[in-house]
Amino acid sequence: MSPSSRSGPGSVAARLRKALDAADCRSLGDVLHPNVRWNPRDEDGTGCHTRSHVLSRCARLGALGLTADVEETFIYPAAVVLGLRIHGAVPPADPENVVYHVFDVTGGLITRITGYADRAEALEAAFTGITA
Repeated sequence: MSPSSRSGPGSVAARLRKALDAADCRSLGDVLHPNVRWNPRDEDGTGCHTRSHVLSRCARLGALGLTADVEETFIYPAAVVLGLRIHGAVPPADPENVVYHVFDVTGGLITRITGYADRAEALEAAFTGITA
């Protein structure tokens, strides 16, 4: 994909929704920066530190039968926030709750993904550009 066709957060949001709707994490590869960081909201607190690590983790979660429905989408100048309802038989599945992921976007690529349990906290992080 050329840089012009992946120009901003709106385009990234559309690709994220499409990949999640199809349960196809591999299709995200061309919008992930090679050194993307992912800090998910999970019990062991480990994150991912490269594109291949993120894609491997997505594949592993998919193999466990986890899927995500996009409940909400927010687009900021340098970030996308997705509210996700996670389904499946293993953690972090909890269809009673929506979790929020902030996708920091630079140059049309996702550079960092940070998970939040709280909607307001995720939106504030995306608005200010401060994710941790």
